[in-house]
Amino acid sequence: MGQNYTTHLGSVIEINPASISKHDPDDEIEYVDISSVDTGYISGSTRMLLVEAPSRAKRLVKHGDTIISTVRPNLRSFLYIKNPNSNTVVSTGFAVLRPSNKIHSRFLYYTVTNQKFTDYLSANVKGAAYPAVDMETFARAEIWLPDMLTQHKIASILSAYDDLIENNLRRIKIL
Repeated sequence: MGQNYTTHLGSVIEINPASISKHDPDDEIEYVDISSVDTGYISGSTRMLLVEAPSRAKRLVKHGDTIISTVRPNLRSFLYIKNPNSNTVVSTGFAVLRPSNKIHSRFLYYTVTNQKFTDYLSANVKGAAYPAVDMETFARAEIWLPDMLTQHKIASILSAYDDLIENNLRRIKIL
């Protein structure tokens, strides 16, 4: 296996790489707000006209992004984005973490959603009434980054379990 090392998260991801503007060609957006995201799961999104969207409806997402709530990170609201519509927009209450070619997208997701990372975010919140972390807190976070083959193996194993859980939850809902 190759080299294992620690690095700052900001050196292997983009944070909030794309935003929508009111002049965007899409008339409608698929909006995901903080209340619809739980610990790795989404309860739904809202289709709405862009001109009627709340001011917080700004961050564009694409397949492989991880979104994580910047407000009250101890509540653990995060999601791995899978095959979103091209007009899917999330609240500015989320940090959108987009992997570079140095980090596997699922490995990134599992890194920033483990309890140790949540504890790091919680220890770095600012504000009492509306405790939140800023983007610099994400960027300076130190993470373990093994070689790409090891990242892929870890992500594959954990993803298989997540897929099983997701399928079972879907079946339960149907029943």
